[in-house]
This record gives sequence, structure tokens and C-alpha cells, in this order.
Amino acid sequence: MFSFRRATGIATMVMAAAILSACTGPQDSASNGVPATTPTTPTTPVATTAAAAPVQATTPVQVVKPAPTKVSACASATKATLEAALKANKELSGALVVDSKGLQRIKCATPWAFAHFTNDIDGGSVLFTYRNGTWIARTGGTGELCEEVPAAIAEQICS
Repeated sequence: MFSFRRATGIATMVMAAAILSACTGPQDSASNGVPATTPTTPTTPVATTAAAAPVQATTPVQVVKPAPTKVSACASATKATLEAALKANKELSGALVVDSKGLQRIKCATPWAFAHFTNDIDGGSVLFTYRNGTWIARTGGTGELCEEVPAAIAEQICS
């Protein structure tokens, strides 16, 4: 025995199959568009919304962020940036006496930067390295600071 709910479901599938067959292939004039045998389950997925109305895309809109501009390391080796890097190294900044003029005569050859400073005694220099987008104060004072720097770069910046 069929229940009313099951009969309604079968009738809906038959109607959907009839609508889809009208859209997808030639009609059999003897059957008036209704298949000769009524299947109890459709053999292909039934999509009544495709035949009834056009489907609008529901893909979410993706906002494209502009690619970050790559600033060269040397372009970022400014007085303010290098002084901040020096202050971030508490041990080094505590050992050096830099007067109010701050860092001066900054020279850079990626990934190295070299800056001079003055004070009441004799002044000195600070060596920086650029890692992961940040300048880091490596060493400072009045001695040879560029021993770790490749010779070709040391000739350019360590004077």
C-alpha cells in the first residue's frame, strides 16, 4: 500500500522527469511528453530549479588585497629605523654612549648597514644586519666591527 506522502513524491518525480525530458530531447507525440514507463526512482539526478529558473552563482566574492610592496633593505636603513634597532638591543645600547646627534653617515649594502655616532669621548660605529624584515644591531664601539661582513661589502660600508 502506498501512502499519500509517497504517492505525492512519486508524482513530483514524474513531473520533474517530464519537464526535463521536454528540455533535453525530442518529444514522442503519442505519449504527449510523458515517458511510456514511469520509473519509481529517477536514474539521473533531477534538478527542477535548472529548468524552472536560471541559477545565479552563489560563490562568495573574494577581496583581493594588493601585494605588499617590497622595500629594499637599504631603503629601510633610515636613521630612525637603525636607532630603534640599537635601542632594541639593550646590552649594546647600554654599553655605547651616543650623543643627541644620534646615528650618522649611514651606509648600507644588503643585508648589512654601518653607522657612525659621536659622543664627548671619541664616538664610534654600529654594525647592523637585516633579517626577516628587521634591522638588528650586531655590534658597536671603536674597534674592528666588520670581521663577519664579506670583504667586498666591508669595503663599501665599513669606513
